[in-house]
Amino acid sequence: MGVRKSARNLTSGEKAAFVAAVKRLKAQTTGRNYDWFVTTHMTYFASVGGIQYAHRSPSFLPWHRQYLIEFERALQAFDATVSIPYWDWTVDRSITGAPFTADLMGGNGSGGNGPVTTGPFAGSANWRITASASSSTSLRRAMGSNTLPTAAQVTSVLGISAYDAAPWNSSATSGMRNRMEGWQTPNLHNSAHVWVGGHMGQQDSPNDPVFWLHHCNIDRLWSQWQTRWGFDSSRYLPAAGTPGVVDLNETMQPWTGVTPATVLDHRNTYTYA
Repeated sequence: MGVRKSARNLTSGEKAAFVAAVKRLKAQTTGRNYDWFVTTHMTYFASVGGIQYAHRSPSFLPWHRQYLIEFERALQAFDATVSIPYWDWTVDRSITGAPFTADLMGGNGSGGNGPVTTGPFAGSANWRITASASSSTSLRRAMGSNTLPTAAQVTSVLGISAYDAAPWNSSATSGMRNRMEGWQTPNLHNSAHVWVGGHMGQQDSPNDPVFWLHHCNIDRLWSQWQTRWGFDSSRYLPAAGTPGVVDLNETMQPWTGVTPATVLDHRNTYTYA
């Protein structure tokens, strides 16, 4: 069972191992390589067959939990010691601090929304963008254009006992999920994407490896919510019979046999430090 740590607490060896595994997955030319994960996110960013899977729906959190598990397993095929670290943006709020250091994620882009110039993912020779919603072949960032979520905002979201509420989309005015995702105030997930900018502000956001650290933190916060309110299946809503979204026991594409119910309790798969 893996333990996911804060990026700020990684040792130099753990940083190097994570970066190396990510780069090996990127270099893989067949199967579920890094670009497969990018194109999968692009495919499920909007509705597929009239159903919202990855965003603007109750399955936002369980879909990305399975997505992280699949990515982590792909990395562990190269190095079994690797786990996805998380970026706690309530603590690490600088464009030069963790995780945006030269030995992990690298720094900002040049010229406002240009190519990243430092770190292991700088320049197309080190990290070539091939599965993209834009023509850029280098990773781009434009950090700091808005404000990152605060600890007080996180506390307020985790204090909402209802997981989600009708109409089960981005206009839902009550429930935890829509505030965690960021379509209602306070805005957690969406605002961190915007703060990084560049590729992170697009539907091909997994092209930026910090995507995984950000979503690992979102999953960690959901885990904290579950610790407070319960990991049991009754905490996920809606339970059944809701068109256009994934109910508790309905399959989350593109996986077979994976439903929100099957991923609710992650504690035998991984934990958070």
